[in-house]
Amino acid sequence: MSSTLAVCFVWHFHQPQYQDLSTPKAVLPWARLHCTRNYTMMLHVLEAQPAAHVTINLTPVLAAQLDAFANETCTDEWLQLSVARVTELDMDQRSRLVAMFFDVNQERVVGPDSRYHQLSLHRSDPIKTWSEQELRDLQCLFMRAWTDSGALTERPEGTRLLGKVRDFTDEDHDTLVRAQRDLVRDFLPRLATLCRSGQVELATSPYAHPILPLLIDTDTAAAVQDTPLPHPAFRHPEDALRQLQFGRNYVEQLLGLPISGCWPSEGSVSPQAVSEIAHAGFSWTATDEDILLRELPGKPRSLLYHPYRMETTAGDITMIFRDRALSDAIGFQYASMTTDDAVSKFIGHVRAVRASLDRPGMLSIIMDGENAWEFYPAGGVPFLQALYEALADEPDVRLMTVSEALKGVPASDMPSFRPGSWIDGNFRVWIGQDEDNKSWQYLRDARDDWGHFTPEEQNRSLLSMFAAEGSDWNWWYGRERTAATSVQFDDLYRRHLTNVYTQAGHPVPDQLLEPVLDSGPSVITIEPAGLMNPHIDGGPGMYLEWSPGRYFRPDSGGGAMNSGVPAVTSMRIGYSLSAMYLLIQLAPEMAATEDLRVEVRLSSRLAMSRFVVQRENGLVTGWTEPPGDADWAFRKTLQIKLPFTSIKAQRGERVTFAVLVSGGGRLVATIPARGVMAMQLPDADYELQHWEV
Repeated sequence: MSSTLAVCFVWHFHQPQYQDLSTPKAVLPWARLHCTRNYTMMLHVLEAQPAAHVTINLTPVLAAQLDAFANETCTDEWLQLSVARVTELDMDQRSRLVAMFFDVNQERVVGPDSRYHQLSLHRSDPIKTWSEQELRDLQCLFMRAWTDSGALTERPEGTRLLGKVRDFTDEDHDTLVRAQRDLVRDFLPRLATLCRSGQVELATSPYAHPILPLLIDTDTAAAVQDTPLPHPAFRHPEDALRQLQFGRNYVEQLLGLPISGCWPSEGSVSPQAVSEIAHAGFSWTATDEDILLRELPGKPRSLLYHPYRMETTAGDITMIFRDRALSDAIGFQYASMTTDDAVSKFIGHVRAVRASLDRPGMLSIIMDGENAWEFYPAGGVPFLQALYEALADEPDVRLMTVSEALKGVPASDMPSFRPGSWIDGNFRVWIGQDEDNKSWQYLRDARDDWGHFTPEEQNRSLLSMFAAEGSDWNWWYGRERTAATSVQFDDLYRRHLTNVYTQAGHPVPDQLLEPVLDSGPSVITIEPAGLMNPHIDGGPGMYLEWSPGRYFRPDSGGGAMNSGVPAVTSMRIGYSLSAMYLLIQLAPEMAATEDLRVEVRLSSRLAMSRFVVQRENGLVTGWTEPPGDADWAFRKTLQIKLPFTSIKAQRGERVTFAVLVSGGGRLVATIPARGVMAMQLPDADYELQHWEV
């Protein structure tokens, strides 16, 4: 016996906190670029099909980034290289453009595009061989690939630009720049308009997308997986509620709309997490089918297709469950099929669900709103349009928002359930491997320290604490992730943790200089050519005095100011028979910073120590911790002499060290960018071994 079936799409719009919150710069561009292409495309399709009612779960951390880009209070390197005309780019910027602007789908974008493909064959050629026309073409092709084609066709010259093959002009470039800016600026208002019309329901998640059950208690994972867990456990249920309340309030105020639904990050739930969601004022939440069906063994699958009511101390909350097979088919299977075949297969599944019901039901398809479309022909537009049309024409089927469906579909009582996520019903992606557990230990230590900050200090660093609690970092830890992406996310995770301290005005713990990645910290060996005994005067450094020292030039990963200039342009590092020497050449802008702080952290076999030079109220002071002798001068360069006795080191011993540079209220650079430098001090036989006639 068939009955009316509500089909409820919940499109999850989420990107990690890519912005370094101590700066106006995002480390990666994906919040902005997914907006200009995928998120905009989905709104555009909905605007053309008003009968298609859906729910969009907009995470607060994504909304905050889009708002910052819309108001031009945030930028990223991709944007800076896109906006500038080619003639304004120096050789280093041109090299960066070539290195970065092939970051699009190779099969769907680069391969079929004759010019893009031709340029890709030369991406390893010396930058001086690239003509300005080639660079401009690459610039425009990249921007076009990351711009919704439907939105472009509605702009003057847009259709012509979509069909253009090569030889883009400065005017073409400017049109694409304006298009991307407008799409980011208009996105949140367009979404709000769709919500006010009743076509879209707005839902949200905890602010920075944390795994709620693990934020409440990492030992929760023991109920569903037999892996080692961090010890001591991370336990902060108050943070779960804070992230939920803060996130809901933020999105409601930003868009001027009430929110009743919550997709908990990664569909991760536990009884306590659902209770916290209810306490935060949400009336419905959602998770994966496995959370329900494993508690109902032997029962018909049709039990999945209606909501469930759970009692909490904050009142009842309704739970809905995603159809995993159908959601994953859109995400991972249909892109390789023709549009007709994919839609036909989807509709066949819907009909089977409808036929299994003896009362009104709801079918929930819950999935990311961006990642799948880059694998579809034409960015997924034909598929999505055809799917919405087919569902609108299907008898006894209605496309509804979740709240619309809940009005007409009776809820059952929710059985007792175990915690889990949408991935295999457990938390193995985020906890249980060595790297995962190490990252939780970093977070626990930072959270414990943050708990002892003053209320004012906590408020200054709250969003960085939220960001560090997000789920996205541990997604990239563990053996199953790619090394290049893991390194980027490891750096960004530790940057958020670092900001917790710097924004509150506290020193950064040594631990955060060490990567979480199980490859361990990188060690850069410093081998001076010979002994030195330079005069410490802060001058440019006489060549003969400093030449035995190792010359070291930090890479760009060592940190950069807003202009892109490295904070430290070069260093000389060496030793005598009794002291260690450093000559640090700061970039002029960095050297002039009013609150400049340069810190050398050292570790020997017996002790850890540090040397600090700091400018405060125009006065520059320097000291060692623990107290000890040191000679230093800061004028054109910063020159430092550290006797071995002051750093508790002996001749022949290996000393590791790193340099931290702060200014403008933030940590600007760590040198090296990852890990430490290491230097073997001259041993007792050094003079005999290096004796020369």
